[in-house]
Amino acid sequence: MKFILTCIAVLLSVHPLFSQKSKQLEHLFSTYEKAGLLSGSVLIAEKGKIIFEKSYGYRNAPKKEKNTNNSIYRAFSMTKMFTATVIFQLEEQGKLSLNDKLSKYYPDFPKGDSITIANLLSHTSGIPNETNSEYTVDEGTFIKYISAKPLNFSPGKDWDYSNSGYYILGYIIKKVTGLNYDKVIENNILKPLKMNHSGFNFNNVTDENKAWGYEFLSDKGSNEALRFKTDHPFGAGAMYSTVEDLFKFNEALKNYTILKKEIIEKAFTPYLKDHYGLGFQITTGFDKKRVGHDGGGPGYRSRYYRVLEDDICLIVMSNSELSHTDFIIPLAEKILYNKPYNIPAIAKVSAADLKKLEGVYSTENSNFYINSAEGKLIFKEGGYPRNALLPLSKTYFQLDEKFTCTFQPDQNGKINTLVIHFWDGTVKTAKRNTNNLIWGIIGNATPNGWDGKDIPLQTDPKNPNIYFLKSYKLNKGNLKFRLNNDWGYSLGLNNDGKSIALAAYDFPINEDGLYDIVLDMTNIVKPQYSIKKSNP
Repeated sequence: MKFILTCIAVLLSVHPLFSQKSKQLEHLFSTYEKAGLLSGSVLIAEKGKIIFEKSYGYRNAPKKEKNTNNSIYRAFSMTKMFTATVIFQLEEQGKLSLNDKLSKYYPDFPKGDSITIANLLSHTSGIPNETNSEYTVDEGTFIKYISAKPLNFSPGKDWDYSNSGYYILGYIIKKVTGLNYDKVIENNILKPLKMNHSGFNFNNVTDENKAWGYEFLSDKGSNEALRFKTDHPFGAGAMYSTVEDLFKFNEALKNYTILKKEIIEKAFTPYLKDHYGLGFQITTGFDKKRVGHDGGGPGYRSRYYRVLEDDICLIVMSNSELSHTDFIIPLAEKILYNKPYNIPAIAKVSAADLKKLEGVYSTENSNFYINSAEGKLIFKEGGYPRNALLPLSKTYFQLDEKFTCTFQPDQNGKINTLVIHFWDGTVKTAKRNTNNLIWGIIGNATPNGWDGKDIPLQTDPKNPNIYFLKSYKLNKGNLKFRLNNDWGYSLGLNNDGKSIALAAYDFPINEDGLYDIVLDMTNIVKPQYSIKKSNP
């Protein structure tokens, strides 16, 4: 009886703490959901027990279907942990070695006798990063393409994130086992761990819990992000999963049920740089080691890690590119560790006031694109992902406390200056670019080809958001729409062959001729286009 009473006393003392943390976490995540900056699922566990699990936003925006804890998301680079795990299993079975040279599998690969499997796992091979799905359709095409590129550095001498290395690891798994890469992941990890809602070929998933990926998502409107035509990016990021399935994977690693302890310790040890081991990212928070992997690609953002010392597991999967996943997690961790934290007081800024901030702000070396849509102010620089800024006032916005944007009016009250404070303490002052920056077309269907400048589209002063060319001569080939000759802001064709998405597939021009071309940016969330043969 004394033992039972002691257990009850312990439970009563612990429950309020968990309850308080849960309330704080719920307040944090719901605040960002209400601001339109979170759509996805969150799972937090401590010592093997789930202490918080909840979902936010829409898995299917047009149908207003909400995400649930069973929502299925693309995991992207989280896949690398699974690729690495199979490589370790194959080494345990004596079928390969981490010291194997790349030349063993591809004798003609340049400097292949200097690149080891361990180099591929740790991003120290020097093989350049490649994410173009056009060249990753099959093994032969990719190996020919990537082997023709010079190494970024001598193998083992430096670190540079390389998806290419993980494509090659996927091919090596197939060579060693005689089975397709995805089948090996299924047989060796997914089935044994009963990860029944994880796998590959996301386009073919028909489960009602499938969460579609969005480049823009709000209560009022959405636009689906690029959907790859193939199961890209293969061994570097083609998996899909759920937060609960990833938690099963976490527990299997922790309990050494799929890999031996000494192998996992090797994987969790920095290989060359202190932030990456063998297939796992390594970070530190509150002087505690965290191990896991992030994932991100068109329409999805995700993060998983475990604090080894305290056995705290945190998993977030999101189906919106504009979700503040990376900026919310540090706040969640402060709650878990009872550290001071601050949830920003989000200001309500009218659509008219947001509109005044729109434009291109330029420094000597950079262009910063600012657009507003459905109550959001969207920030874009070069080839970096877009982010929705959190409004703290009409002119002051942030991504987090260390990344802020301040819009400054001139003496006439017009916004012409943007001051940006970056995470590393750098401050840049950008001036509104008053040049006539307009959309154009680029590609081998145009006279300038892919390497030239845009062919500028015309505009009608009465309809400044509609860009066009009439009876313009195009060659058989392909093209994209591009803003300001900048590959950081291009529009292409999604794989449905109808809708537009950022940095998507080329628009095909099937024959030479004169064409009427229209790009309608009236609704920036969901642009429209038309490319038709001109009437004779």
